[in-house]
Amino acid sequence: MNAEIFAINDVRPLLARKVPLPRLSKYQTRYICEGIGTFIFLLTIVLAEMNCGVSAIDNVHHTRNLAPIAEGLVLSALIFTFGHISGGHFNPAVSFSALILGEMRIEETVAFWSAQVIGAILGASCGVIISGKTHPLPAPQIYRSTPEYVLMALILESIFTCFLVTVVLHIAHSQGNSDYYYGLTVGMCLMALHYAVGGVSKGAFNPAVATALQFIKFIAAGYAAPLMFLWIYWTGPVLGAVGATILFKMTHPIPKKSEEAMQEEKTARNLYN
Repeated sequence: MNAEIFAINDVRPLLARKVPLPRLSKYQTRYICEGIGTFIFLLTIVLAEMNCGVSAIDNVHHTRNLAPIAEGLVLSALIFTFGHISGGHFNPAVSFSALILGEMRIEETVAFWSAQVIGAILGASCGVIISGKTHPLPAPQIYRSTPEYVLMALILESIFTCFLVTVVLHIAHSQGNSDYYYGLTVGMCLMALHYAVGGVSKGAFNPAVATALQFIKFIAAGYAAPLMFLWIYWTGPVLGAVGATILFKMTHPIPKKSEEAMQEEKTARNLYN
């Protein structure tokens, strides 16, 4: 008994010691959160698509495409978790929109894009390793390689990315809005868009997601066809982000406090002139 007490007392000082951890700057923390969040997002996408997505439907054990539900819910959780640190982008299109709005600098945006793409590739790789399967590996690709389907996929990726980014902007940047529902709203939006557009372009709405899935499918299965149309999944979301930013600036009202401040500043200038 005394030996046990001695052992416990001997361990306690070790447990009480603070483990030295590297101190990160505010910007380093944001980049790491974006990378970790995109990693988890892609890991969930790969496992969900393989186990309960379109490619897993066999009309016996799996009769419904349930993957978009998992993807929307995990995105909601990630935004709730990391949104107050990095903004919860996990999408180069959202980061590009923040750049246009003046919320981010160019070097920050490039760092966000790098963290998102690297995290996405690592997450997709882990999903393939964990599942041990390459046959039903998902990758955004157009339904047919004809010009009309290419144009249709580009238009749909642009329009629905515009809508997704618009939702993010109006919730994250609107004055007076509480953000407790922010993550849930974006997750539900992504879920609905996947079901709406999945049959045409697989509904990426995220260049990092498309890049990671197409790259890993090429490495793991030697299937290079989707890489030919990777430009669609960058051009479409970027155009959508530009459209969302323009729409936000056109429709988002100036807060009343800002109007009052502008009027006071104008009055002050008139007094001192």
